[in-house]
Amino acid sequence: MSADLQWLLVRKWNSFQVKGGNGPSFSKEKGNLLNKHSHKYSGLANSKVINIYANPEGGITVTKVKADAKPNQVASARTHVNLRKSTGPRRANKIAAAETAGKGYRADLRKVAVARASALSRAATRTANPPKSYPTKQRGPNAKKATSASKKEDDVIELD
Repeated sequence: MSADLQWLLVRKWNSFQVKGGNGPSFSKEKGNLLNKHSHKYSGLANSKVINIYANPEGGITVTKVKADAKPNQVASARTHVNLRKSTGPRRANKIAAAETAGKGYRADLRKVAVARASALSRAATRTANPPKSYPTKQRGPNAKKATSASKKEDDVIELD
């Protein structure tokens, strides 16, 4: 069945579609890099699908369907590239670009794949090294007033 015919069949009725009021429609399916409900990004209607997601160990996994995949052999039809948590963001972006456009797979998804890999690598480093928060310093005349008020409070002796 052609990709266009599949899209015509699933575009209005599928369980992954998320509609929200008057705004755009989104999609939760695997293989949809932008999570946008459209034919270009659909993981259901296209034969060449690439999926980039975070794995449980904190790394990134790139999965794509082989071009000569047989419909009855689902597990062997996919190739996985696992990137460790220690893989840098530039290397992750390079691998995402190579898996999409570099090998002639889906050149139209290169920019979106690199953006998703970059976001996942940023999120992994953010959870591993949370930013430190420092108290804000007051400067100028307000700082002098605050320090003199705190000294006055320290000078008070309470008797029981």
